[in-house]
Amino acid sequence: MHSVNIRQISIIGGAMLVAGGAFIWMRSQSANPQVAQPVAVGEAKAETVNVLVAKRDMVVGERISPSSLGWEAYTPTSASTPGFFLQSKNPKAIQEFSNGIVRQAMVKGEPVLASKIVDVDAKTGAMAALLTPGMRAVSFPISSETAVAGFVLPNDRVDILLTRELQLTSNGQSVSKIVSTAIFESVRVLAIDQAISQDKDKTTMLGGVATVELSASDSEKLRLAQKLGDLSLTLRGYSDAGAPTYAPPGTDVMNQGSLTGISADPKPPSPSPNVQQASQAIPTAVKVYRGGQ
Repeated sequence: MHSVNIRQISIIGGAMLVAGGAFIWMRSQSANPQVAQPVAVGEAKAETVNVLVAKRDMVVGERISPSSLGWEAYTPTSASTPGFFLQSKNPKAIQEFSNGIVRQAMVKGEPVLASKIVDVDAKTGAMAALLTPGMRAVSFPISSETAVAGFVLPNDRVDILLTRELQLTSNGQSVSKIVSTAIFESVRVLAIDQAISQDKDKTTMLGGVATVELSASDSEKLRLAQKLGDLSLTLRGYSDAGAPTYAPPGTDVMNQGSLTGISADPKPPSPSPNVQQASQAIPTAVKVYRGGQ
């Protein structure tokens, strides 16, 4: 009887130990569940191309260093603009443009265009590189009074005025008259003295010589105008900075003969005494003869 009870108790104890172990294992599994790892799906990465851009702000006339340019990733669609330099097609563009000259101002991150950089070697003059093809650089004296108190800067657009004294004829007498005329409009300023770019810390440039860009024939006219009188500049706004250079009609300084007939007196000349006597001798009555009567 006692042996049977002992056997049953041992079986029950073993079952309890097994059940307890199973319970503890299940608790441990529930505390640290095995999370199913998601299957990695490769994300489609957008294709890009490298475009040549300015790495900092650059002003007109500035020499370009290798650190001024760099490559920036663009999507193929945005990089398809004509004139952009792609690294895949122009891998040596940075080296080729080093020592070049900035023709048009650029801001940081702006794609570089061929029209904005003049590719020259270190021995080439900066002024020759800045000139538009077919144009000439011509200089003439200025002062703070004739150049808007120094607010005329390189790459600005100005009108050139000629002020002179004319000897005119009025009523048979020689009369002096001071006239001022704009002989050229929307002229591009290349330099003030020998500075082809503006100092970032200054808003004005006082100088004694202005160098402007004109055609070959207009350069000759400017030289003649310089001999005829005083030249001065008037500054144009940025809104019409893109207007082409032109000479207003009727202001051709090469044709001096057209100026001799200008009358200094707008009033018509009074008639001479002989003309007045002749007009008074004319009778006011009219006689009519009919059939000899």
